[in-house]
Amino acid sequence: MKNSENRQKAIMAAWDNMWPPLLTLGIALIVWESSVHIFQISPLVIPAPTSIFAELIKYFRVELLDDWLATTGIIGMGYLTGVPTGILIASLLSQSKLATKAFTPLIILLVTLPTMVVIPIFMVWAGYEVKYRAILVFFQVAAILALNTLSGFQNIDKSKLDLAAGYGASKWQTFIKVIFPNALPEVFQGLRLGCSFSILNVIGTEFIAGKIGMGFSVQYFSGLLKMPIAWGCILVVGLTGRTMFMIVQILEKRIVTWKR
Repeated sequence: MKNSENRQKAIMAAWDNMWPPLLTLGIALIVWESSVHIFQISPLVIPAPTSIFAELIKYFRVELLDDWLATTGIIGMGYLTGVPTGILIASLLSQSKLATKAFTPLIILLVTLPTMVVIPIFMVWAGYEVKYRAILVFFQVAAILALNTLSGFQNIDKSKLDLAAGYGASKWQTFIKVIFPNALPEVFQGLRLGCSFSILNVIGTEFIAGKIGMGFSVQYFSGLLKMPIAWGCILVVGLTGRTMFMIVQILEKRIVTWKR
């Protein structure tokens, strides 16, 4: 009985969170569709949502699936390697104040440097192989995670450290039991930022040097003036990013339970 009651409560809570954005989205789509027909807006300017969905269904498996898989594969490689690397870097730097002062400016530079600026130079170094695009994602995601995790390590309440020392905890025990859990909210903030930056990196690279990928598809269909499917590509990219963001949110709710 308790399990079913808890499940019903979870469903109700999820629905309470879902219906406002779903209602807003539905109203926006209705207004969008109506405006296109009422004002007779050209599909080259703003296509109707129904035509976008129809073209997306028509073309996705035929032409877009390989591009989407290429884009998500690069995002996955860069993101999943950059996250543990960034956390490891922060963990090592946190052991030395001198190291933190020395390397933090470099990490900030990697976070704030617009990737579009270095893509042409990177292409000269690494070539045009699709798999090498993950390197740019790796560096920026690792830098973001290192910066956020390091901030979490530094912002711990000193009384918690004093309490751990009072119980005779070793440096390693203090780090595992006190410092790292304290940094988890900042770590997940970095994970969320990493989702956005990883997609921006990959799509930017595909705009400049891609012959496959969702960024290339947007340019390709726009050049052919097939605007409904070009908008469909943008929709797919947005849904991919939203899915990544939701996965991080779900993990945060399950792991960082004390924030509820």
